[in-house]
Amino acid sequence: MRYPVFLNLKNKLCVVVGAGRVAERRVRGLCNASARIRVVGITATEGILKLADEDAIHLYQRAFEPSDLDGSALVIAATDHAGVNRAVQAAAKCRGILFCGADRHTDSDFIVPAVVRRGDLQVAISTGGNSPAYAVLLRREIEAFLEDGHAGLLDMMAGLRHRVYARFPDAPERRQAFWQQLVTDDTLALARKGKWTEIEERIEVCLSL
Repeated sequence: MRYPVFLNLKNKLCVVVGAGRVAERRVRGLCNASARIRVVGITATEGILKLADEDAIHLYQRAFEPSDLDGSALVIAATDHAGVNRAVQAAAKCRGILFCGADRHTDSDFIVPAVVRRGDLQVAISTGGNSPAYAVLLRREIEAFLEDGHAGLLDMMAGLRHRVYARFPDAPERRQAFWQQLVTDDTLALARKGKWTEIEERIEVCLSL
């Protein structure tokens, strides 16, 4: 059993070795996390080349060198060559860098899960590497369940945090009670129907209690 965690990679250097389709998926995930990305691979997909042209990543079209990992927070080996992936793993281990391999021939420090995103809401699904296909199936089911109202409601909650603290600056129990009264199935039902005005009315009632 692995320990689930969401990493803050903003402005941190991450290295992806490989520039094919699997590597591109990993690169795009790192872009979403606002990481600084170094990609090393001889043959690159059109998507990787486009990201490089847009200066979203730094692309080095050559063979991997251990020094490519210097200063990085994590590394992903996503090549079709087990020997290269093992070399990346060894270089990462020597440097104490978190490593993820895209094949079963390497022992990864972490697994990239299937993810459902609705704005800032993220749900990660992992089968411990036992069945990626099953993780994809579950992702589709969760995507169907998490309608767009969830993202809008989360955005509203985020905007409320300072307002609630200002209303109850010295009363943590009142702040807790506010959230318990607001964050309910009824509020979620209103969000799913797009009834934001009614949610605002509920907010004012909860703030006045």
